[in-house]
Amino acid sequence: MIYVPLSKPTIITSNNTAVETKDFSMTCNATGQIHAYRWFINGLAPVGSRIQLSLDKRILTLHRLTRRENKGPYVCEIENPLFRNRSDPFPLNVTYGPDIATIVRSAGVYPTGVNITLSCVADSNPPAQFTWLQNGQSVSNSAIFSVISSLNHAGTYTCIASNSFTGLTHTATKNIIIYAPLSKPTIITSNNTAVETKDFSMTCNATGQIHAYRWFINGLAPGGNRIQLSPDKRTLTIRSLRRMENKGPYVCEIENPLFRKRSNPFTLNVTYGPDNATIIHSANEYPTGANITLSCVADSNPAVQFTWLHNGQPVSNSATFSIIASLSDAGTYTCTASNSFTGLTRTATKNIIIYAPLSKPTIVTSNITAVETKDFSLTCQATGQIHAYQWFINGVAPAGSRIQLSADKRTLTLSRLTRRDNKGPYECEIRNPIYNNRNDPFTLDVAYGPDIATIDHISDQFATGINVTLSCVADSNPPAQFTWLQNGQSVSNSASFSIITSLNHIGNYTCIATNSFTGLTRTANKTLMIYAPLSKPTILTSNNTEVETKDFSLTCNATGQIHSYKWFINGVAPAGRRIQLSPDRRTLTLRSLTRRDNKGPYVCEIENPFYRNRSDPFTLDVAYGPDIATIVHSPDEYPTGANITLSCVADSNPAAQFTWLHNGQPVSNSATFSIIASLSDAGTYTCTASNSFTGLTCTATKNITIYAPLSKPTIVTSNITAVETKDFSLTCQATGQIHTYQWFINGVAPAGSRIQLSPDKRTLTLSRLTRRDNKGPYECEIRNPFYSNRSDPFTLDVAYGPDIATIDRISDQFATGINVTLSCVADSNPPAQFTWLQNGQSVSNSASFSIITSLNHIGNYTCIATNSFTGLTRTANKTLMIYGE
Repeated sequence: MIYVPLSKPTIITSNNTAVETKDFSMTCNATGQIHAYRWFINGLAPVGSRIQLSLDKRILTLHRLTRRENKGPYVCEIENPLFRNRSDPFPLNVTYGPDIATIVRSAGVYPTGVNITLSCVADSNPPAQFTWLQNGQSVSNSAIFSVISSLNHAGTYTCIASNSFTGLTHTATKNIIIYAPLSKPTIITSNNTAVETKDFSMTCNATGQIHAYRWFINGLAPGGNRIQLSPDKRTLTIRSLRRMENKGPYVCEIENPLFRKRSNPFTLNVTYGPDNATIIHSANEYPTGANITLSCVADSNPAVQFTWLHNGQPVSNSATFSIIASLSDAGTYTCTASNSFTGLTRTATKNIIIYAPLSKPTIVTSNITAVETKDFSLTCQATGQIHAYQWFINGVAPAGSRIQLSADKRTLTLSRLTRRDNKGPYECEIRNPIYNNRNDPFTLDVAYGPDIATIDHISDQFATGINVTLSCVADSNPPAQFTWLQNGQSVSNSASFSIITSLNHIGNYTCIATNSFTGLTRTANKTLMIYAPLSKPTILTSNNTEVETKDFSLTCNATGQIHSYKWFINGVAPAGRRIQLSPDRRTLTLRSLTRRDNKGPYVCEIENPFYRNRSDPFTLDVAYGPDIATIVHSPDEYPTGANITLSCVADSNPAAQFTWLHNGQPVSNSATFSIIASLSDAGTYTCTASNSFTGLTCTATKNITIYAPLSKPTIVTSNITAVETKDFSLTCQATGQIHTYQWFINGVAPAGSRIQLSPDKRTLTLSRLTRRDNKGPYECEIRNPFYSNRSDPFTLDVAYGPDIATIDRISDQFATGINVTLSCVADSNPPAQFTWLQNGQSVSNSASFSIITSLNHIGNYTCIATNSFTGLTRTANKTLMIYGE
C-alpha cells in the first residue's frame, strides 16, 4: 500500500458563533488516506461528560459551552500508518453575557453645576451595547455619558446592556438627586416683644430643598424641659422666658445632604420687671432744713417709669427728687415703678419724720429744801418733739436702789438723801432721733447734820504762851451753831476761839453743835490737840505708759498729818479682784489693764480728824493693740491695667504704724496704697501693724494673682499624617496663665467613646480614625478668670486606603494588533501609587498603560496599589489571551 503525505487539516465549525450554554460542534476537515482522527484540547485528549466525539472521531461536540472551560485551543490530528498532520490551534471565542449590568463609581447625590458622569459595565463577549434612560426616556447609547447637573437632571437613570449574539439583556438602575445651594435662613419671632415668664417662639424661615432644621443656643444644641421644638424642628419655643438664661444668641441652621446654611446670630432682648421697687440711700428721720433726696430703683427692661406720691398726692415723675425738709414734709412717700411692656407695677413706701430743734430743758424740784434721809424729786421741764428723757448724775447715768425714775423717765426721785451721794451735779437730757439738749448742771444742796461734832485735830500738849485756837467742826448744812464749854462752863458761842495756853486751860473742852433745819444736836470733847491743814494730794504713776494686759500702779502723793488714804474710781470706791490696795491704802494697783474697764477717772483723798483733801481727777489713757490686722475690701484676682487699692486696718492706741511688703520687700509705710496692675505685681502682700508703746505687732496677708490677656492658641498634632484606623492626637499649644482648656468639634463639645481628653483637657485623642467622622474642623479654647481665646479651625486630612484595587472591565481575549488600555483604580488618600506586573515582571508604574496586542502579551497582569502613608497594599489580577491568525 502506498501512502502520500497528508495535507494539513482544518477545523470547521457547526455555526458561526459559539454561544455560552449552547452546544457547539467542530469537524476536522481533511483529504487523503486518513485512517484516524484525534483531538487535543489545551494539548490534552478531550475528556468529560460534556464532550462527545462522533464514531469516526472526526466531529467533536461540546455540550453547554462555558467561557472559561471551553476556550481551547483545539487541535485536530489525522494519521495513517506513515503520515500524521495537525491543524493549527483553534481557540474558541465563546460568546456570553451580558452577565450583570452595573453602574460604577457614581454618587447618588449631586449639587447643581457639577459634571455627572455615569458609567455602565456588563461582562459580555462580544462587548455589550448600552442604552441609557432618564425617567424612561432615552438619553444616550454609549456606556458612559455626562451632563452638567441642574435640578432637571434629578430622577431615575436606567442602563440597558444587550448582546445581539446571545440575545441577552440586563439592566441597572440609579436614582440621582440634585440639590441647589440653600439660601441663608432668617429667624422670625412669634411676637414683637419677649416678656419674662411668657412663652416665646422663633421660626427658622428659609426656602429650598431643606432636609433638616437645627438650632443652636450659645453655640450648643438646645436642651432642657423649657425648650420645645416643633416636629419638623423648624420652630423653637421657650416656655416661661427668663432674662438670664434665654438671651442667646440663637442660630438656626438648615441642611440637605450637600449644603448647610446658618442664620445670623439672634440675641433675645427679654422684657422683664420691675422686680422690686426699692427706696435707697435715705434715712427715715431728718432735721428741718436738711436736703432730703429720695431715689427709687427697680430692675426692669425696658427701664421703668417712676411716680412719687406724698401722702397720696403726686410730687414727682422721676426716679429721684429732692426737698428741703420742713415739718410739712413729714409723712408717707410712695414710689410706684411700672413697665408698660410687661404690665407690671411695683411700689415701695417710706415714712419720713421731720424734727425741729429742741429747747434747753430746766430742772424743777418737788420742795424748797432737800433734807438728808428724806425723799426728794427733780423733774425735767421741756417742750418740743421729745422722744426720751435721760438723767446724768456726776456725768453718768443714775443707778442704785435709792434712785427711781418715772415711767417716762421725766422725774427722778432720790430716796433717803445723803449729803455725799446726792450732791450731783444733776443734768437732764431730752432727745429725739435728730436733736438732743441738756440743762445747765444742777447741784443739790442737801441739808444735813450736824453729823458729828469734832474738835479740830490739835496736839494734846502745848508749851505755854502758844496761841492755840480751839475750833469745833460739825459737818452740817446749813452750817451748825456752836457753843463751847470748858469743864462744863460756857466759854464761847462761836465755832472757834483762841487761848494763850496756860495751866488754866488744862481740862475737857466740850463743843455743842446744833442745826435748826434738821433739829439735830451733836457734841464733841477734846483735850487740846493742834493739827496743821493738809495739802492737796497728787497722783504719781509707776511708769510713763499704761499698757493693756500689764499691771499699773498709782500712788497718792501727799504730806502732813495724814491719818488715812481713800481712792475713788468714777466717783465710787474701788472694787474687784483686779484692783489691789497697799496696806496703808496709799498705792492702788490695777492688774492686767483693759482699755474699757480702766479709763477712770481716778481720785485719791487724804484726811485727818480735821482736814480732808482730794487730788485732781486722773484719767488713764490705756495703750493697746494692734488687735488684729485686716486687709479690707479687695479681691484676690485682677486683670493687667486694673487699679489695685490695698487698705489695712488694726484697732490700736496710739494708732498703729503700718508697713506693706510685696513678696517680702517693703512697698509702703501707709495704711492704704494703690498700684496699676502688671504681672510683676502678683504675689504675696503682707500688712504689718505695730504699736511701739505696747511692743505688739500683727500681720495680715493677701495673695494677689494678675492675669494678662491670653495669646491665640494653636493646634499641634502627634504626628505628620492622620491614618484611618490609627489613633491620632491634637494638642492645644498656648502660653500664658491658662486655667482651662476646651475643645470644639464642628462647633460643639467633643463626645463619644472614641474621643478621649487628657486630665488637663489639653490633648484630644481620636481612637480608630475614620475618613468621614473625623474631618473636623477642630478648635481649642483657653481660659482664665478674665480672658479667653480660640485657635483657628483645624481640619483633619485622614489618610486611608487603598481600599480595593480594581482593573477596569475589559475583555480577556483580543486579536493581535489591537490597542488595549489596562486601567487600575483604588480609592485612597493620598492617591495610591500603582505598579503593573506582566507574568511577575514590572511593565508600568502608572494607573493605566496601553499595549498593541501581540502573542508576547499573553499572560497574567497584576495591578499593585500602594499607599506609603497607611502602609497598605492591594492587588488585582487579569489574564489576557491574544490570538493570531
